[in-house]
Amino acid sequence: MNPHVEVSIINGAAIVQSLDPNRSDKRVLTSSDYALKLVLPYISKQLMSVDRIDVVWDTYRPDSLKAHTRKSRGTGDKIRVNGSSRIPSNWKSFLRVDENKTTLFKFLATQISLLKTPQGNVVLTTYRENVLGAISISNIQPCNHEGS
Repeated sequence: MNPHVEVSIINGAAIVQSLDPNRSDKRVLTSSDYALKLVLPYISKQLMSVDRIDVVWDTYRPDSLKAHTRKSRGTGDKIRVNGSSRIPSNWKSFLRVDENKTTLFKFLATQISLLKTPQGNVVLTTYRENVLGAISISNIQPCNHEGS
């Protein structure tokens, strides 16, 4: 018998890296499609085995030491992300640009915060220093981490 798991903390950037929309068997044309057909179902499936999920997103500060390392990985085109944005044909190249990840993470965090969950389950997500969720979060401390 497996032990009961109350909380699972998920790295949002890892979800995005692993759920390449161009390799999906689902038809994913826009950022909304990506959220609705890949990301939210992934989180909903994870929620079947835990009471609460916290999705934590990386932040990208231009003045940090890590920014130099990321810059050396290469660059691509900046693409503004909103619900109707087309999914870029080269997902990995798109994710090499910090601004692209920042706007995508903001969009996905907002979508995740609106996710309807079964009674007794909770999904929380970060965006910059804020915690978003469909429940009262007034007692949760701000978040100030940076990812790799």
